[in-house]
Amino acid sequence: DLALVGSFSAPIVKGTVTVKSAIYDRRLDMGSGLFGLVGGGGDKPAEEGPPAAERSLPLGFDVRIVVPSTLRVENNLAQIVASADLSLRGTYERPLLFGRGEVERGRVFFEGRQYIVTYGTIDFVNPTKIEPSLDVRAETRVRAAGQTYDIDLRLSGTLSRLDPQLTSDPPLPPVDILS
Repeated sequence: DLALVGSFSAPIVKGTVTVKSAIYDRRLDMGSGLFGLVGGGGDKPAEEGPPAAERSLPLGFDVRIVVPSTLRVENNLAQIVASADLSLRGTYERPLLFGRGEVERGRVFFEGRQYIVTYGTIDFVNPTKIEPSLDVRAETRVRAAGQTYDIDLRLSGTLSRLDPQLTSDPPLPPVDILS
């Protein structure tokens, strides 16, 4: 439900988009496991092209995006169902996204193990660029050397500065948890 409002020199796309179904099924390559995931990618160099004055489109956004449990991730790393309530703001040249997505249920496959997602959010709060901030918790049970361990994995931060935390019950040093 969208409308184009405003003047000819400053049009704005306004309204609500309700996502009825969305799936992300692209295979992801983890490279070097946990260390590849948290290594950070840094910012990509700016794309070259015509000067800003030649490519500028004076289009603004005021769009609410509602995802009522209709977003699915189904790939080699995860099977997740999520919902979100987001706002697309900014301009065509500098779009901005605000709001939160929440994992409702899911499984993550990491280092040959299946983890059950117990909590997951993705927040968009950066007022200068689209930069998701993650907070995901998952757990699995591992049997090793006659002992059963409950392993908890937590990932938090932005994609360029992701902070992984591994804990176990009974307690183990992080190196033993990884092995």
